[in-house]
Amino acid sequence: MALTERADAWRPTHAFARCLVAILLVAPVALLWRRPDLLVLLSPLVVVLAWSLVTRPTELPDHRFALSHAQVREGEQALAVADLEPVEGAQVLSAALAPAPFVEAVVREKMRLTLDRDDLPVQRTATVADAQGPLAQGRRRLLVGLRVTRWGVRRIGPMQVAASSAWGSYRWGPVSLDAQGLRVLPQPAAFDSSAPAPHPRGLVGMHRSTRPGDGSEFATIRPFQVGDRLRRIHWPRSTRTGELHVTSSYADQDTHVAVLVDAHYDLGRSGGLSGTPSSLDRSVRAAAAVSEHFLQQGDRVSLRVLSARTPLTVPVGTGKRHGVRILDTLSRIQPAADDQTDPRRVHLGVGSGTLVVMISALVSPDALTQAATLAARGLSVVVVDALVEAGAGVVPSADRDPLARTAWRLRMLERDREIRAIRGQGVAVVPWLGPGSLDVVLRELAHRRRGAGV
Repeated sequence: MALTERADAWRPTHAFARCLVAILLVAPVALLWRRPDLLVLLSPLVVVLAWSLVTRPTELPDHRFALSHAQVREGEQALAVADLEPVEGAQVLSAALAPAPFVEAVVREKMRLTLDRDDLPVQRTATVADAQGPLAQGRRRLLVGLRVTRWGVRRIGPMQVAASSAWGSYRWGPVSLDAQGLRVLPQPAAFDSSAPAPHPRGLVGMHRSTRPGDGSEFATIRPFQVGDRLRRIHWPRSTRTGELHVTSSYADQDTHVAVLVDAHYDLGRSGGLSGTPSSLDRSVRAAAAVSEHFLQQGDRVSLRVLSARTPLTVPVGTGKRHGVRILDTLSRIQPAADDQTDPRRVHLGVGSGTLVVMISALVSPDALTQAATLAARGLSVVVVDALVEAGAGVVPSADRDPLARTAWRLRMLERDREIRAIRGQGVAVVPWLGPGSLDVVLRELAHRRRGAGV
């Protein structure tokens, strides 16, 4: 507490002390030895000292720290904004941001972000380089550009602010401002699928139904019936036959896609957005990509996180706002290796006809139990392996320990055996390879559905 009070005050600097000591030592020598040349050399220091004493600031600057955005996506830029109310006599304002994991500094010339918040009106962007000069009027803003390279809730700060008077004689600060939370949404991985989703039920999606209705895919041409819309009249057939005919279509339907994310383990060391991803990085970005893809098709998507530490759930919904809600929930995932979930709790909201997409590193026995339980209920379950392309380099702890590597190879052999066992129970396990990862298995599930219907 004493350090904080001492920092939040104007104190003389070492430059001021050196100037004062030089005057006190040289002036008596020059007078005693009758050296006017020493007095001439000392005169600039006397002027600087007098100027510093006359212009010494007496008031403390009012300060505030905020972020330009409360929520960004991976790889996007944000600004750490320090608002200072300069006082008379202050000439240089400065700000510095404490380093944080997965937070990179952005050079001022590369900052593309502008402030548009009502509570932070843009008046003047001041940094250390251009904050010099008389600052007695108006609030000054110090901007520090940053770029966050990994999803999650990041702590930005604390920020240190300081000010100095003329000639650097007096200094205020550095004063530490409390860190601010920044929510970073995951950047969905590249994903696309041309295969239809199985078991379409609702009438709001893009999948073709087996029964006629109001849709976008042509079915047949039939005679006009009471209630048909005039825009559906097929005039060439009507002209030839002398009777009104209309075009009919198949109803568009949607599917409930339940996305399950296994957050028990985070294997590997995350390198951020442009580096090597960990298993949980791959799982979160794959879940974001799958959810975004099916939401764009008009399907209903729900989210469930398998973790006792963060048992997050997003109910069924559609639309862009629902997609943002899913991304926000994914950003709050925290791995919990020692916590297990109850398989019975996953059944809530997963009914008949639901497509279950589980994204997991397939290391936790709980995730395999969940997949087998859901498949035994007759649901279409697709397990996405999030450990592909990283299995050889993902060794938890002691990378150079031969014993740890041997234990990891044994665990991988057990994992392969468990995957074969779960495939034998009718659960499809596919590696995550980006676009087209689910095409083959979705076509097979749709073919099974048509075969069962026949």
